[in-house]
Amino acid sequence: MPRLHDLQTLSFDFPSLAAAYHDGLSPRALVQEVQRRIAIEQDQHIWTYLIPLEQLLEQVVRLEQAAARGTRLPLFGLPFGVKDNIDVAGLPTSAGCASFTYTASRTAQVVARLTAAGAILIGKQNMDQFATGLVGIRSPQGYCRNAFHPEYIPGGSSSGSAVAVSRGHVSFSIGSDTGGSGRVPAALNNIVGLKPTPGRVSSDGFLYCNRSFDVAPVFALTSDDAYSVLASIEGHDPHDIYSVTVPTEKFPAHLPKHFRFGLPGTRHLNFFGDGLAEAQFEQALGRLKALGGEAVEIDFEPFAGAGRLVFNSALIAERWLTYGAAIEADERHVHPAVRQSILAAKRYSAADAFDTLYTLEAYKQQAWRELDKVDLLALPTAATIYRIKDVEADPLTLNTNLGYYTYFANPLRLTAVSVPAGLRPDGLPFGLCLLAKAFEDNRLLPYARAFQESVGGKLGATDHAYRSLATVTGAAA
Repeated sequence: MPRLHDLQTLSFDFPSLAAAYHDGLSPRALVQEVQRRIAIEQDQHIWTYLIPLEQLLEQVVRLEQAAARGTRLPLFGLPFGVKDNIDVAGLPTSAGCASFTYTASRTAQVVARLTAAGAILIGKQNMDQFATGLVGIRSPQGYCRNAFHPEYIPGGSSSGSAVAVSRGHVSFSIGSDTGGSGRVPAALNNIVGLKPTPGRVSSDGFLYCNRSFDVAPVFALTSDDAYSVLASIEGHDPHDIYSVTVPTEKFPAHLPKHFRFGLPGTRHLNFFGDGLAEAQFEQALGRLKALGGEAVEIDFEPFAGAGRLVFNSALIAERWLTYGAAIEADERHVHPAVRQSILAAKRYSAADAFDTLYTLEAYKQQAWRELDKVDLLALPTAATIYRIKDVEADPLTLNTNLGYYTYFANPLRLTAVSVPAGLRPDGLPFGLCLLAKAFEDNRLLPYARAFQESVGGKLGATDHAYRSLATVTGAAA
């Protein structure tokens, strides 16, 4: 078994934990170490609910019994957390609003699949209230901060889910993503955020923003870790009306020698005055070219147009279906920016809803024609990053700016993965987002892996260096 000192400095990436278990680490010792790490930062508002040690040890017993029976457990002993809009039977679900809180009677399918695969649920994580925000500070009970600088936003709405992984509390987290909540906080905290194609992973047991295209994203330290989780949670769920059977199409496991990546023309590239972010993106494009990529300018207007619909059309009415009654019943516990965003739904009619759907379908067809020209898209995940005080002064405009490169992905039925693209000169993280058509999720893995290997650097906000797959495989051998 690893020595106490080694355990306290152990990286929670999947290969490191697998090696530690091989060397004698017990899941019991692991969950105690997880609790120790969280306790050190218990005042940081990263977690909203922690499962008591006694109940964690009950999970451990069931895990060890399953292992003894020879059950296949691809995620054996990996600690994880879930965003606090995902139901777990017997645990509170708050969606970031005290007056909305209830005790769940059943467990979301994605959580059930993870525990069946051997992962250990640690608790629930903080979020922008009602999952409405990309900033991560719309949490009236207290918000967490960026893992690299406390004056900066962590990104949202899955703020706690990203920060918990970046800070080394857990190996991975499950969030929710409507307009970027699984990608923006990943980028701002130097981790991977994998957003599957809508319908690929069940969202049964989630509190929806836009039920028609909400997705369960994976936060992890590496792209290989994230895709390992996806393999355990994907697949049709009859309890989710938007769930689909995943196509069996195979994609190359290795990066091709030559590939074409699309990016917006100068007219559509926007960093909102952030020169450091722009320079970091140029550096990322250079890395892609060094890996064999050829840049191809695409028409970004159908993507941007679809993105504008998320909060400026009848699509906002889907949020009203879930949260409207709670807002009208007790506005005192609702964040002003959240309330203003969702109340906009009352402006739209049924005719507006159909008009929006027609417009969105037109954008989708145009966007997919652009995607036919390339193997993938390469975009900034977030155009910039903001100080908390600046977002508090202008909450709506700055939040919208953060969604410029993310809002459109789910309405257009795309898959996306945000990959760390290094630290800016000011020490803040930047992320590159790779996107492809529906159900081409696994097409992106070799690109994400190769790009992360080219960047190297640290895993999240930890002191552990990224190790390439070849290095990990060689060490295991």
